[in-house]
Amino acid sequence: MLRRVLVPLFLLAVVHCKDKEYLRIEVEKESGSMISMRNFSRASYKESGELEWKLKGTESYIFPKENKTIVYGFEFKQFEKGNVTSAMTGDRGEINHSTKTVVLNGKVKLKTNDGKYIESESLTYNLDEKTLSSEDDVLVYSDGTTIRGKGLRADKSLNKFTIIQPKAVTVGGSNPLKDKP
Repeated sequence: MLRRVLVPLFLLAVVHCKDKEYLRIEVEKESGSMISMRNFSRASYKESGELEWKLKGTESYIFPKENKTIVYGFEFKQFEKGNVTSAMTGDRGEINHSTKTVVLNGKVKLKTNDGKYIESESLTYNLDEKTLSSEDDVLVYSDGTTIRGKGLRADKSLNKFTIIQPKAVTVGGSNPLKDKP
């Protein structure tokens, strides 16, 4: 008798618990992960409650034993006083929590709030040193100048950067030698 009452109540409860729909990833891009998610999102806040950074991805794979996370459709934004200071995107990002590095691959782009810009097929960001590096072809735009080359070493704000093998430089913007009225 008790079973006849509990089964319908359980079924009724399950039917009404459809507030959120979770999609299982049927064909995983990464094998061996302990956790896989779609529409991944994570944020970090300072002790003051201010948003520090936000990470989003279309798919995420977490490997606790290897202490790494792989994110497809990688979108990372850093914030300062509520404003975006930099935005980094790539097709695939691998975060190694042990070495505190992020390796981005595929259509990597980095933009800063002061108009600086990097494009490459790969980019490594060292979280401890706050440095960027790449061994691939890169395009850097800064202060009206575009530099193409191979290999990059830079700080995260792109205030200091070195192109290892520069190939082309295009200087734009206003003419600094022009007489001012």
